[in-house]
Amino acid sequence: MITYQKKLIKPKTMRSLSFAIITFILSLPFITFAQGDRIESLRGKWLFQLGDNKDYAKPDYDDSDWEVVYVPSTWQKEGFYNYSGYAWYRTTFELDNDINTNSLFLKLGRIDDSDEVYLNGKYIGGMGGFPPDYFTAFNVQRSYYIPEEYLSQNGRNTIAVRVFDEGGVGGITNGFIGIYQENAGTENSISLVGNWKFQLFDNMDYAERNFNDSDWDNIVVPSTWEHQGFSEYDGFAWYRKKFTISTNKELKDMILLLGKIDDMDQVYINGYKVGETGDIERKWAKDGEWDKYRIYYIPNGLLEPGKQNTIAVRVYDQEQRGGIYQGPVAIIPRTEYKAFWKQYYKYHENGFANWIMSWQY
Repeated sequence: MITYQKKLIKPKTMRSLSFAIITFILSLPFITFAQGDRIESLRGKWLFQLGDNKDYAKPDYDDSDWEVVYVPSTWQKEGFYNYSGYAWYRTTFELDNDINTNSLFLKLGRIDDSDEVYLNGKYIGGMGGFPPDYFTAFNVQRSYYIPEEYLSQNGRNTIAVRVFDEGGVGGITNGFIGIYQENAGTENSISLVGNWKFQLFDNMDYAERNFNDSDWDNIVVPSTWEHQGFSEYDGFAWYRKKFTISTNKELKDMILLLGKIDDMDQVYINGYKVGETGDIERKWAKDGEWDKYRIYYIPNGLLEPGKQNTIAVRVYDQEQRGGIYQGPVAIIPRTEYKAFWKQYYKYHENGFANWIMSWQY
């Protein structure tokens, strides 16, 4: 596997300072987050198992001999005194047939310390770091997008949550647990959240509109690529997404929002470069490039209604986490810019919390 030599540019002093800021701000009693519209509560009894086994994520795994715990609650309150380390949770849910499944999120409240979440065996998100690169996300509200294609066709869905606790209390500790409908866009916005195609290394042919990416990996956006099976990789990688826009949408003065990308990027729509952040050939992040929102204007006429359009994103990651790690990820009209952000922060529970976590490496 190719890696690149580099110096550490996110110093320990900054991380220590940011952690102090995080601890202080998140301890303030007046900070709350909007919950969206809950369509399925997941509070109550879950199955629980100490230890670590990736087979626990499989929907057909036999968990009939697992313990029963209440969620949300700490491990200690559920009788698992003095335990630190790995544990897994599992539960199932069914959705009504009339539910619109293209804008669903799983909210799991706060998890102490780190988590990976699977729906029907497919990874949908995680926060914090697992050993040997452990770091805590104990006080961050979890909110993970559910790709529509990951939902079971027979209606029964399995959620599996892998948790690592470094010490003290552990587990899914508190919060509003459930499946939520979040209509965080505006009238003419186009959501790009969900599954994208993903390929390591670098090839400028990947920017072409009609490049065949059918054999690429699938990856959830937004989320770091470390949490999706590429934990040892630093360097170049590409994202691609194909989408069709309704013919009744007016595509004038449109803006592409790509959230935050670690570290540098170049972005192409239908083979045309629409923007970049940082000098990607420099292979050296500076000036907080990993913490800047990507907001790129799309030239009029570039998007084609009724046809398949392609976004290709070239990314260079210098160190630690990498990729399109935070939203919003959407195309919006310039005239709806203010309204979109207002709606986004109203419905997206992690809007402020993710800003805080972007300081912590």
